[in-house]
Amino acid sequence: MNKNILKKAKIHLKKIGFNTILNLKEIKEGRNSNVFRFKANKRELVLKIYKYRSNLRIKRESLFYKFLNKINSKQVVTPINFSIKNNMAVFPYIDGFKIKNIKNTHIKEVSNFVNQINKSKVSKKLPLAIDGIQDRMHHIKLCEKKINELKLIKINTLVKKNFSIFLISKIIPKFIEIKKDFKKIKKHDLPKMKLTKKEMIVSPSDFGFHNIIAKNKKLFFIDFEYAGLDDPIKLLCDFYCQPDQIMKDEQKKIFVKNLLLKNYSMKGLNSYVKIFLSFHRLKWCCIMLNEFKNDKHNTNKLIAKNNEKIMKRQLIKTKIYFKKNFEKK
Repeated sequence: MNKNILKKAKIHLKKIGFNTILNLKEIKEGRNSNVFRFKANKRELVLKIYKYRSNLRIKRESLFYKFLNKINSKQVVTPINFSIKNNMAVFPYIDGFKIKNIKNTHIKEVSNFVNQINKSKVSKKLPLAIDGIQDRMHHIKLCEKKINELKLIKINTLVKKNFSIFLISKIIPKFIEIKKDFKKIKKHDLPKMKLTKKEMIVSPSDFGFHNIIAKNKKLFFIDFEYAGLDDPIKLLCDFYCQPDQIMKDEQKKIFVKNLLLKNYSMKGLNSYVKIFLSFHRLKWCCIMLNEFKNDKHNTNKLIAKNNEKIMKRQLIKTKIYFKKNFEKK
């Protein structure tokens, strides 16, 4: 983390009343933000610094937290401060843990959270989620967009050459194949493609157990930078496809069975999921390869070497995910 940014963060924290800051320690470095834990005013707190110069992500997360707190959701914390100007936010620290072994009770609690945030009429004032779907043809277009972004990567190292081979030999042909299969689907099997605002749901968007903290047998949901109105089919597909969580097929059924969404039946939801799931699995392959897209030429040999390690790891991870989902015997 840039020392100037940390200095700016400490100045901001003092301005909002945290004069004595103790044990400021980075606990997460993500693609979109850096998260720090610290102690001040006898409280354990979290500082989130958004990486992008644009303040659109912090604005979206601030708006979504306001909505969640307005509907009195007990599964999220109440933020302490959002500074749009400084691209920083402060939250209470949740002294819990990430769930590795997903149980049926966890699945029910997750579906209950989705049900709860979709009860309020206030929800329709929210914006479209990042990559939100209002026309179901965009499930396909979104996948194609992610692939096209990967095509633009400059191939200048061995690991990028291996990435390019995988992209050309596996991902692109699979997209062509599943798009052909989609064209064979009869129109009466796709009765509703364009959605009105009433037919969209409130979605946390980047939804899965990677953004859940368990504490005292209760789940807390975090990270709403992508949240907004979306197609429920996308939420289901993303929840099923998330590469860092392992769920049994029975648990996927429990999740859908416990959803209480207006205008939707379990049978109807499942029929659309079957049609679009492969596009989202392929989309997630592309997301896992984002490290290649974000990599920039670095003169610092140590940083360049570390970036290469990350890219190698992500490529191996993506190949395993692809094989599991598309090359089953």
